[in-house]
Amino acid sequence: MDDARRARAHARLVRLLSLAPLVALAALWAAWPWLRTTLNRGVELLAHGELDALRAWADELGPWAAVFTTLLMIVQALAAPIPAVLVTWTNSWLFGPFVGAWLSIGSATLAALVCFLLARSLGAPLVAGFVSADRRAKAEGFLERHGAVAVLGARLLPFVPFDPISYVAGLSGMRTWTFVWATFVGQLPAGFVYSYLGQELAQPIRFAWLAASSFAALVLIGLAARRALRSRPP
Repeated sequence: MDDARRARAHARLVRLLSLAPLVALAALWAAWPWLRTTLNRGVELLAHGELDALRAWADELGPWAAVFTTLLMIVQALAAPIPAVLVTWTNSWLFGPFVGAWLSIGSATLAALVCFLLARSLGAPLVAGFVSADRRAKAEGFLERHGAVAVLGARLLPFVPFDPISYVAGLSGMRTWTFVWATFVGQLPAGFVYSYLGQELAQPIRFAWLAASSFAALVLIGLAARRALRSRPP
């Protein structure tokens, strides 16, 4: 019984610690009108795909731009299907393709961690609202067999849905740090590719050619990683 009580107490502590940063952010959003108005404007532009206006909005924020594009990355993770690539392109325009890529990769990892912690704190009822039962069952089986390498492989493939993996991983026994490093490393190829493509949007033909070839390259990298993953023993 003592062990069971300790396990329950530990689970409650994990839930509280996981929710604390999100509660603090929600309180800040509610208490600070400028933050709320500015973020709402960014979310509106992001939802409508207004890239030029989004770039101008972020540019006007000056040193706050990196903070708000990070918040936008978190919002899009919680309000899919808003495409994260729009935030990546905005970062690329504002900070350059290299710095913008690192910012986008870092903020996307943070957004994935938020989804992971929400699932870990609130459990299966929350995840059921974001991930279908069939997709969840497949993802859970894959994660159970391959652990961190499954997350790494999923992040490498550009056509694998990003956020469902985060939610399902939160329901698994995976350690938080393991999830974070696998998500961060797995995003590196696509993060730099998408950030570079953001510099080419003004040249539609060149952008289309580079986007198609880059997507094919990312798929090949991801498939090679998946093949290597499947060759590993469970």
